[in-house]
Amino acid sequence: MHGGNIYEVSRETSIPVKKILDFSSNMNDFINIKSYFIKSKDIKNYPESKLDAYNKIISNGEFNGENIMIVPGLTYIIHKFILSLSGNIVIVSPSFTEYLNAPFTGNRIIMPYNVLESNPEILLYYNYSAIFIVYPDNPTGNMLPLKSLINILRISDEKNAYVFLDESFIYFVNKRELHESEIIKKYNNIIIGRSLTKFFSIPGLRIGYIASNMENIIYLNKNAEPWRMPQFSLEYIKDLDYGSMLNIPEAVSKEREYMVGELEKLNFKLMGKPKANFITFRIPFDGRILKHFLEKNGIMIRTLEDYGTFGENCIRISIKQHNKNIILIKNIKNFMGVKHE
Repeated sequence: MHGGNIYEVSRETSIPVKKILDFSSNMNDFINIKSYFIKSKDIKNYPESKLDAYNKIISNGEFNGENIMIVPGLTYIIHKFILSLSGNIVIVSPSFTEYLNAPFTGNRIIMPYNVLESNPEILLYYNYSAIFIVYPDNPTGNMLPLKSLINILRISDEKNAYVFLDESFIYFVNKRELHESEIIKKYNNIIIGRSLTKFFSIPGLRIGYIASNMENIIYLNKNAEPWRMPQFSLEYIKDLDYGSMLNIPEAVSKEREYMVGELEKLNFKLMGKPKANFITFRIPFDGRILKHFLEKNGIMIRTLEDYGTFGENCIRISIKQHNKNIILIKNIKNFMGVKHE
C-alpha cells in the first residue's frame, strides 16, 4: 500500500478531492503547479526515442549528458534492473516497497539501516550482486553517513557488485554531503536513481533519471524500450525550473522542525533523524484509528502497519506549508482531546 489514494478517500467520505489535505504522500507542497495542456502533435506522433537533448536539462547540469538515462519514473528502472540481476541482492531497510515487490529470481538479503550505519564492513561476509540504498530513506528520512557510504562503495566494488543509490528525496535535503557527480567518476559500480515525482510534484507525468558511468548507461539503455517516454513528459522537462526551487530545502527544514516540536508535545516519538520532506512517529495508540478520524475531516496520513518492522502505531506525515501543518495539528489535538493553545 502506498500513500496518496486521494480519489478513494474522496469517494468514501464524499469530500471533494480539492478540499482534502493529503499528508500521506510526499509531494512538494512548496511549489505552484501550473496547468499543463497536451498538444495534439504529442499524441498523434511517436515520441522521441533519442533523448540526449534532454539529459543535461533534467539533471540541471549536475551530470554530463553521457552519464544520464531518462526513465518513466524510478519504479520503471528499479524493476528492470533487479530483473537483470542474479544471485543475492542486499536491500537496506527501511526501503521503498518496490525493492521487495520487483520480480527477482535470486535471494533478497534485508540489511537493517542501523547495522550498516555503524558497521558497513559486515558486507565483507556476504556475497551479492547489488545493494539498494534509499538516501534519504523512506519512511524515516535517515541518511547514511558519508563515511559509511564510501565504505559500502569500496567493499561492493571489490565484490564487483553494484550500489544502487535511490535519491528520490535528495532535492529536499538541506546541506548535502555527497558530491554525486564526482563519485560516479571514482566508482564504476554506483548507479544513482532520482525521481522528479516528489520534488516537482508531478506523479502523473512519470519522470525520473539515473546517473552512472557511461558503460552502465549504455548497458541499461540496451534493455530499455525505444519510446519509453511520452512526448508530453519530454516537453515538460524543457520547462523544469530548478532555480525557483533553491530555497525549498531550507523551508522544508524549518517546517519539519516546527512539526516535530508540536507533535513531540503530544507524546509522539520521532523515529530516525529525518532529512527529507516527511517525518515518522511512533504514537501511543493505533494509528489506523487516527487515520480514520482524520479522513472524515478531510485529512490523509500514512499508517505503517504494512511497512516492514514498523506497525500499526507508526505513522508518516509529509511536510507541508505552515497553514496546512497547523490544520493537521489542530485535528490531531481534537482527536486526543487536547485543548488548543
